[in-house]
Amino acid sequence: MTGASGRRQGPGRPPRVGLPVGIGVGASAGGPRALLSLLGGLELPRSALAFLVQHIHPRFTGVLGRRLNEASALPVVEAEDGATALPGRVYMAPAGRHLIVERSWPCLYRMRLTDQPARYGVRPSVDDLFISLAAAFGPRAIGVVLTGMGRDGVEGAQAIKAQGGTILAEAESTCIVYGMPRALAEAGLADRMVPIGEMAQAIREAAMAAAGLQRHAVAPGRG
Repeated sequence: MTGASGRRQGPGRPPRVGLPVGIGVGASAGGPRALLSLLGGLELPRSALAFLVQHIHPRFTGVLGRRLNEASALPVVEAEDGATALPGRVYMAPAGRHLIVERSWPCLYRMRLTDQPARYGVRPSVDDLFISLAAAFGPRAIGVVLTGMGRDGVEGAQAIKAQGGTILAEAESTCIVYGMPRALAEAGLADRMVPIGEMAQAIREAAMAAAGLQRHAVAPGRG
């Protein structure tokens, strides 16, 4: 049997899955437009788990979730307390609750929704998500900060970097509000500043490297 690379594969040999990778995406003001652009082209390794925090009023959470789900290459679903995270989808924090991820078994990760105090006046918080990913995935945690006001994400990025993980931030050239990404850049925490049109590729490359894969082994889309 010949694979897409032209090399012969053993009969029935499954593709490499890779090591577990945790990806957190955070956004605030201007986030919905950035997320629509990002998620439409996002492909991930089969071992990657993806989570999303968007600062938004509870009244608009359902509408945004439906819009993102319709535009995304991967299903976007609302995170549920106690549920096991699965690859091949993007879990969105519900408005008004922090989303954290805990390692419950060597390769199993459970989501928790908490009512802990708001950070920087917001809940869910990018910091809470990133800090939990740093603890659960260590050097295989990837934090992505998109357009938005304030400093949410800085403390979480510090936690990810302390574990050897990767931080990507949206470039000023495409940000509607260059606040959260700027805070990361000024703190020296961003490994790359990436225009939103190139962010899906940057995330995929970082995830492939973190998973220890040399070739694409991406999660299947909806088709």
